[in-house]
Amino acid sequence: MGLSTAEIMQISLDLVGWDDVPADSTVYVPGEDVETALVGIDLESAEIKLAHDLGYDLALAHHPTGMSARLDFPEVLDTQVEFMTDHGVPREVAEDAVSDLRSRMDHGAHSDNYRHDPSVAELLDQPYLNTHLAPDEYGRRVFREVADGMADDATAGDFVDALGGIPELAAADTEVRLRVGDRGNDLGEVAVHHAAGTNGGASVARAYFEHGVDTVLYIHVGAGDTADLREEFGDEGKNLVVTGHVASDAIGMNALVDALEERGVECDTISGCGIGRDE
Repeated sequence: MGLSTAEIMQISLDLVGWDDVPADSTVYVPGEDVETALVGIDLESAEIKLAHDLGYDLALAHHPTGMSARLDFPEVLDTQVEFMTDHGVPREVAEDAVSDLRSRMDHGAHSDNYRHDPSVAELLDQPYLNTHLAPDEYGRRVFREVADGMADDATAGDFVDALGGIPELAAADTEVRLRVGDRGNDLGEVAVHHAAGTNGGASVARAYFEHGVDTVLYIHVGAGDTADLREEFGDEGKNLVVTGHVASDAIGMNALVDALEERGVECDTISGCGIGRDE
């Protein structure tokens, strides 16, 4: 007897001890008796059709593609504020740092075709879900463990090297990058800014840097944000470490695949999921 899509969603939450499904995760097409799953970072219409044609019981994606997971996505940005205040950023400063991102995500969700991929799954009667925040939180805790294990006199370069030892990052085609700062800079206080919907850009990193944080970890960042932060903080001993988007997402998704296989669900991975899983 296989698992239901609701049970699979709960297994993703169990990775981090959560009870409630986050706003960026949803079951688009429910299913019962799931014994096989095609799992990927991005599974959209083509991959949903692939899962259907190959006979998989479930298409399981990481990134949200539609319906409530897209329309309600801005709600998860509240986590960015909580991360910043945990590192001593005043709440009003944190709220202001996230305000532009929140507006852009709200406008984007409002204009997005939130029915596109789910409607394909519905037409094919292909069970389909995505789970985003919980696997990312699993990955954040892995990064946090590395940061907390660094020596008091560690440098930014030491941190980059230690992160590169995580199996998914070691096996990736991308490398951990020090986008702002020098390898010899003191590592100091580290803010791991992951599992908050998306990266916070220059405004969030700036808020951290201006309130005592020495090193910020993002999994991805735009070139314009990097240029702004280099101009402002490049000579101040501050560091922005960027681990790589797909490989970083794979950390939590690989853990979910392991948990599903322990429950008897046979999983095949595509679209970035599975990187470094056998390392």
